[in-house]
Order: sequence, then C-alpha cells, then structure tokens
Amino acid sequence: MLLGVLVIRREIHAEALLRAQSIKLKTSKDQRQHWRKTALSQDLIDLLDDVDTLLNARAADQLTARQQHREAVRLSWTSRHIPLRTLALGTLALASVLSAILMVVAEGPRNPIP
Repeated sequence: MLLGVLVIRREIHAEALLRAQSIKLKTSKDQRQHWRKTALSQDLIDLLDDVDTLLNARAADQLTARQQHREAVRLSWTSRHIPLRTLALGTLALASVLSAILMVVAEGPRNPIP
C-alpha cells in the first residue's frame, strides 16, 4: 500500500511539473490566424509560422514524454512486483520450517543423561 501511495504521489508531482513547464502565450491561436490573414509583411507571416511550428513540436514532445513516463512507471512497478504464487509458496515453506523447529524445541530432550 505504501508503494502504491508513493507511485501515485510521484505521478501527481510529475503531472504538476509538466503543467509548470507548459507554455502560456499572450496571444491566442485565433489572434495569430487573424494576423496571418491580415498581414502585409512576409516577415510577420514567417514569424507566426515559426511560433506555430515551435508550439506543435513542444506539444508533441510533452505527449511523448508523458507516454514514456507512464511506461517507465509501469515497468518499474512490474520489476518490484512479487507474484502471489511465489509469495504463498515462500510463506508455506517458512511456516513448515518454523513448525518443525518449534516441534523439536517443544519435545525437549527425550533421553536425559542421568
């Protein structure tokens, strides 16, 4: 349960970090499209294209990073996961060994030396 809580906290922290790294522009996409339609200068159109290209590349990078992070968390969890069958057999073996030891101790010495 503790491991589950830690994984959830890490995921929340990573999501908050991604939100903090997201880009917030002063202009909206509609404003940039309006400027592109009404622009008289080729330089302004080129700059708007560059901004849109960078935003698209950044969004793709964030999506890829998020998917890779989820896959890494899944693989990390599976590497630490102990199968239930192994846990049950280990517990059974440990219980049988302890039972045998306790039976020997409980019997005490059978042939005491006089």
